[in-house]
Parts: sequence; C-alpha cells; structure tokens
Amino acid sequence: MSRPPEGAGHVDRLEGPEELKWRLRVLLDTLAGRVNVAQACEELGVSESRLHELRRQALVGALGALMPKPAGRPSATETTTDRERELLTRIDELEVDLQAALVRTELALAMPELFRGRSKKNRRRHPRAGAKQPTPPGTGG
Repeated sequence: MSRPPEGAGHVDRLEGPEELKWRLRVLLDTLAGRVNVAQACEELGVSESRLHELRRQALVGALGALMPKPAGRPSATETTTDRERELLTRIDELEVDLQAALVRTELALAMPELFRGRSKKNRRRHPRAGAKQPTPPGTGG
C-alpha cells in the first residue's frame, strides 16, 4: 500500500521563511493545474509575466539541483594566497637551515677538534711561518 501523494505539501517540510514556502506552493499549484494563472497572479500580487518568470526561475533551480554530480566527496580546491606561498617558502628555508644546524651539531659532538678555537675568529695562537715579528721600540730594528 503506497502513501497518497502530498503534492505541494512537501514544501512544508523545507527549511526557509514561511512566505517563500507559500509562494512556492502557489507556483507548484499552477504547474499541477489546481490554480489557474490569473488566480495565482492575484494571490501573489504579481503580473502574469512576472509569474511566468518566477515559475521559470523555480524550475531552473530545480533542474540544477537534479543535475548529476560526481560520486564521492568533492575535491578540496587548493587556493593559496601570495602570503601563504611566501610563508610556505620561508618554512622550507628554515627547515633547510635547521637540518644544517643539526649536521653542524653532530659534527661538533663527533669531532670537537674541528671546532676548537673558532669562537674568536680573528685570534691566532701561532704566528704564521715567515711572518715578520714586530721589533720593540728603541731597538733600532
């Protein structure tokens, strides 16, 4: 046993303002032949051409809703702004710098002799071979 058709009664279960649901019911009643165009125009307070336009818009909307869509979840469209791209580039640079720092730390721990005395860059412990030694003042050198 099937249920009796509800027709425009389905509109009552839709979410939305009551006035819009009432207008939709009147438009559907004209399509079903329960209300003629003149009665619908009077009820809605619109001209006949406006009624036809409203009906057309409602049908175009319904047709659009019935268009087949790809199965599954819609793909996430990736729209990144210039600022986001700049930040992603900066993150990549910082990750490279971090890896370099980690390698330097591992080298310093594994071979500390390579890094001794590097804290003062211009300080030399031993004079270069063949470098002239300064002569003390008053020695006539």
